Amino acid sequence: MADLVSMRADAAALRQDMENILSTDAELTVDQVAELDAKREKLEKLQDQVHRAESIDAAREAVARPTFKFPSGQKFTANREAFGQTNSRQVFFERLKAQFRGERISDRFIDFGSAETGATGNAASLLPVDLQDEMIRLFANVSAVRNAATVRSYASDVEIPIVTSRATITATTLEGVAYDALEPDFGKVRFRSFKTAAETAITEEAIADARGGLVDEILQQHSEAHGNFWETAYTATTAAASATAPDGLRCTEASLSSAGFSDDAGSVVITDVITSTNTIASVTYKNLLDVAFGMPAKYWGLDKSWVMSPAMYQHVLGLTDESGGAGRPLFQARASGTLQDSATLGSLFGYPVLVSDALTEGTVAGKFQAILLERGSYIIADRAGISSQMDEFTRGAEGMTVFRTRMRSDGRWVRPSSSARLQIKSTA
Repeated sequence: MADLVSMRADAAALRQDMENILSTDAELTVDQVAELDAKREKLEKLQDQVHRAESIDAAREAVARPTFKFPSGQKFTANREAFGQTNSRQVFFERLKAQFRGERISDRFIDFGSAETGATGNAASLLPVDLQDEMIRLFANVSAVRNAATVRSYASDVEIPIVTSRATITATTLEGVAYDALEPDFGKVRFRSFKTAAETAITEEAIADARGGLVDEILQQHSEAHGNFWETAYTATTAAASATAPDGLRCTEASLSSAGFSDDAGSVVITDVITSTNTIASVTYKNLLDVAFGMPAKYWGLDKSWVMSPAMYQHVLGLTDESGGAGRPLFQARASGTLQDSATLGSLFGYPVLVSDALTEGTVAGKFQAILLERGSYIIADRAGISSQMDEFTRGAEGMTVFRTRMRSDGRWVRPSSSARLQIKSTA
């Protein structure tokens, strides 16, 4: 039977495959449904095997649990649960004193943290220490962009046709006069596949003996590291239609124009609002109002979300709809629930607010600090999500197992005219 670690990895891979099939936007084909059934049956069998293997390992651990013999001949089995209780220190003292046949030992002798004795080496070696089976985590950032944009999965590089500009009718047509020529312009957006990859080598001893879910924590950090990198890539200033990186949400309007984007009249590529001075403190109610409704009115009712830097979000919390702070707060907290319930923190002008650490800047002058992103204006295209590999052979002679993960993704502007951005002025 395969080892427990590999079976868990296989089960995780099957779950990922099933999630990829279920995340398809279109209706599932007959072949996809059949593949989904096959993977489900395989996953159920694998879960049964994992359960049996865990039961066997638990039984072996119970049988192999060591006992300890003290000088008096008294025996007791090491009990992890007992030492985890609140009176474990007192129990330890009582047992330790009993082995000296009534000779009194001062509690201060083994209280190595006290002011009287200081930290003594022999005292430290006497206190029982049990590494608990838990892990205190440092959390990763939540991807604000993936919550605000359209996320798709493709099996290969693709191109999507787009309308680059609309044709218009400018006047009525008189009787017997030729029809106006209505000729919209079209283009296409190329979605590529850029890769991030990482690996971690873990000793066989750590895999077998470590507590706190060490391997699970490392693999989770792998997936979070990929997500954090792509969040930074999506919010970068990379020019549109780049062949080497995703389109940056904070690219220049000129690069969007060069990529062929325009609006009805060919003059509005994206709505950029610039503040009056070079600090976030200068952002006003009017600035945010212009971002929300400065674009053509036909785009106002679309599905949009604010993506802000932490500093901008803190400033927005104190803004009102009147100068001097006497009016109503602009930011509206959710009517129910708490911050833990959702990635969105509330709403501004009716649009949900997301905060991204990737927008944090040491110097904000000249930088975009808020983006009102229309979901259909920016598409993230993943190549079947994160894939993983467990390699027991390359460094097997060293007793090392190598865990590798990789992710392929891209992000592209497809209709920037339906989104808007707030830029801090570059000079005072």
